[in-house]
Amino acid sequence: MTKVLEVRDLKKYYTQKTVVSEEGKKAKKQTVKAVDGVSFSLQGGEILGVIGESGCGKSTLGRLLVSLERPSEGEVLLNGTSAAALLKKDRLQYRRSSQIIFQNPFDTFDPRHTIRKIMLSALKLHRIGKNSEEQLEICKQMLNDAGLHPAEDYLDRFPFELSGGQLQRISIMRSMMLNPSFLVADEPISMLDVSIRADIIRMLQELCKEHNTALVFISHDIATTRYISDQVAVMYLGKIVEIGKTDDILHHPSHPYTQALISNTASLDPLEKREVIKLEGEPPTPINTGPGCYFAPRCRYACEQCRKEYPAYRTKQNGVKVACIRVEEGES
Repeated sequence: MTKVLEVRDLKKYYTQKTVVSEEGKKAKKQTVKAVDGVSFSLQGGEILGVIGESGCGKSTLGRLLVSLERPSEGEVLLNGTSAAALLKKDRLQYRRSSQIIFQNPFDTFDPRHTIRKIMLSALKLHRIGKNSEEQLEICKQMLNDAGLHPAEDYLDRFPFELSGGQLQRISIMRSMMLNPSFLVADEPISMLDVSIRADIIRMLQELCKEHNTALVFISHDIATTRYISDQVAVMYLGKIVEIGKTDDILHHPSHPYTQALISNTASLDPLEKREVIKLEGEPPTPINTGPGCYFAPRCRYACEQCRKEYPAYRTKQNGVKVACIRVEEGES
């Protein structure tokens, strides 16, 4: 199958212009490595869940994937062509091919516009539909498909008249009616009521499979990620430390950081006995990460070699890639 999305050694570094030391004097400029050499690929209809602690670079990665930010190094390929080249050649076509759903649905739409204008403006901008009547019918169909029916009751409402769940449904359908090649969902349910989260996730999953759209689902909720994802990528300080099929990683984690993350997540099995792994040391910072493994200062297995060089990926028998010297190539 053709790779819809391919990410090659993607990096995003920020330089602090002014740094003040504890003595109040100017210090050397420091580099913040928000995303530090991320690589992966997705086929049509495939869903990748990206998990990790706050500040690990998940949201920055999402913005890089849809070209809301420019990478410092590396590239993103969309259907085999550089995203930067596509954006330069035809910005409108590229924006139609890659869409993003943000965390807060109330910040997504202009509060002065009705749902009718919000949805119709997207169709008119991308010249979808033969005429105004057909475009309106597309909007109605999308609203009905999102569970907002009858659609006529929602078209002339303003965003503030709807709930967060209703707005997020509209946000998803507005993106999907452009039939994008891939979609980024950045914490799309974290601000919604627990009672409707499952419906939103199910809708996202079904739409991506139906339209053969690749999805990068960014979340700190491991249980939700397990439900929706085909693959999981675990990020730590801007790097992917483990990536592979969802069940392989969540049931048999190999990287010490992944093990700690999962051990602190409530199990779906109430009878399961699980050792909770506590991470020692200070919370991580993406500044001056050093030459060794970024996780070494908090890892219970760290040795001298871990502090000297960052480990290369090792591929297990099940295809999971792990950046840790404790993992042997081809092990089960």
